[in-house]
Amino acid sequence: MLIIDEKLLALDEQIDQIVAEFINLPEVTTYRLAKIEFNKDHELQDKLRLLNAQADYILYRPELKQLQKEIITNDKVYALKLAENDVQVVLSELTERIARSISDHIYIDENLPLKGGSRHDRHHRK
Repeated sequence: MLIIDEKLLALDEQIDQIVAEFINLPEVTTYRLAKIEFNKDHELQDKLRLLNAQADYILYRPELKQLQKEIITNDKVYALKLAENDVQVVLSELTERIARSISDHIYIDENLPLKGGSRHDRHHRK
């Protein structure tokens, strides 16, 4: 049974404060705006629906491969991916700080696509 005491309540309040501050970070604001622009583009959304519906046939239909390339190189998709990565970096840094406050021996996997991290990275670090 969990015993709720003053320390647990204080920790819960600190978590709420961190979340409130996190939501107001410029990276999160940029992400939210990029997500809105991404979702507002009805032509892009139609293309994504078509590609997702036909994903099993992409190897056999060159026009689907071309559509995939068109989507990947779309400015709104690119802006959203950059914004997602920026938010992931901030989350990673926060997680790292929390882990280091406990122990320097806690490994944090930073599988950030634009940072070059990978799930195998920890095996290659010295």
